[in-house]
Amino acid sequence: MVDVIVIGAGIVGCAMAYTLSLTNLSVLVLEKNIEVLDEVSSSNSGIIHAGYDPDEGSLKARLNVRGAQLYQEWCPRLGVERLQCGGLVIAKAFDEMEALEALKVKAERRGIPFEVLNREAALAKEPHLTPEVIQALYFPSVAVIMPWAMGYALITNAVHNGVTLKTDEPVIGVTSGEYFTVKTPKGSYDAKMVINCAGLGGDGVARLHDPSLPQRLYFRKGEYQITDKFDGDYLNHVIYPVPSPIFGKGVLAIKTVEGNVMFGPNSQRIEDPYDNACTSEGLAEVQRKLPQIIVPMPLTRMIRQFAGVRPISVTKDFILEDKNGWVNAIGIDSPGLASAPAISEYLMNTFIVPRLNPVPIERSVLKSPKALHTLTPEERNQKINLHPDYGRIVCVCESVAKQDVVDATHGLVPAYTLKGIKRRLRPGSGRCQGGFCESRIVEILAQELHIDPSEVLYDTTGTQFLTKIGDSHD
Repeated sequence: MVDVIVIGAGIVGCAMAYTLSLTNLSVLVLEKNIEVLDEVSSSNSGIIHAGYDPDEGSLKARLNVRGAQLYQEWCPRLGVERLQCGGLVIAKAFDEMEALEALKVKAERRGIPFEVLNREAALAKEPHLTPEVIQALYFPSVAVIMPWAMGYALITNAVHNGVTLKTDEPVIGVTSGEYFTVKTPKGSYDAKMVINCAGLGGDGVARLHDPSLPQRLYFRKGEYQITDKFDGDYLNHVIYPVPSPIFGKGVLAIKTVEGNVMFGPNSQRIEDPYDNACTSEGLAEVQRKLPQIIVPMPLTRMIRQFAGVRPISVTKDFILEDKNGWVNAIGIDSPGLASAPAISEYLMNTFIVPRLNPVPIERSVLKSPKALHTLTPEERNQKINLHPDYGRIVCVCESVAKQDVVDATHGLVPAYTLKGIKRRLRPGSGRCQGGFCESRIVEILAQELHIDPSEVLYDTTGTQFLTKIGDSHD
């Protein structure tokens, strides 16, 4: 038996695991997918919102502000890059200026710094803003991170600190009495407390524990476009339209840590939470709305499109609740990434400490390794002296070495799939979109995992990257 089982290893589950690992509690994390961070956390904007937008008195408002503060501590501690680029919310008409005034009031109440910019000042900060802009609110504390970099840093340090991680183990049953028994196809696990961070499956997992619960989540899909890194200078900030009560923050223009520029998302309600396919209609909507905030770039500059699905609670707020030791942390849509550290802190202080009385423990920190392209020539030579395969580049666009891929398959939280390698190291994220490197990554994965290349998965079970053709017979 363990003290706590965490169900789900998205950004919230990883943050929870890390926070628990800084205590004496024994912890097991169960993730249904082969890779961690594989659903909601795999496809989002990467923005650490300042916290001025959520409704007054909501958990979103409270935890967004606190989460943004905690990232300022967590990122340098864990070696995760955080770019504080600032954000601009722009108004193009006088009714939108009234909406900006409401945002100012919320920001003042929450202690969030901002500056009111007239048209000239806004365009001086961001020359590619729509020429229709008449006023903007500038929020200097808006930042961007790579969600996967933070998630991997959190779960790797959690495992380093003694947390057990089991992937490819979907939860299929729960019983409770003096303790909880959580069942997967591979085994049963007992715990004093369970934290349900199951993301898109959060409702279903909650009802495994309490079948009387109603369905409390629905789903929205958002589609994005992304440019080559060579276009990174086109944008200096995150650009927001005035938020909508129905569609939330709307279609944004986003400066990224990686150097690309990202546009999106739209927001479409869907029934299937695993429908993450892009559509011509959705991408056209993104393109149609971009002129409302910036002068659009040519479509020829886009190198990729992707979509992500968000679980939305019927309350329009995060659902954080304790059901006699079973804790649900579900309905974590935007600003879920920005709030994740604070969600874990809130769950710890509100529910876990009163029940389990954990003792804090000082832990050593494993900092995330630096990407090859960020190293000085001297640092590169030091790595190559350790192993010559650090000098053998398999992805030219993102400067990924063969040994980087090998290391990723043997880490504390190993990569097993092409997508797992891509999120850790970014091969396939550049202009050629894997045309040069994916075959090499398949070879390395097959070698390191001791499997046939035809068994290498792109992502989840059943997504073999190659088709094995048998001997032909006349």
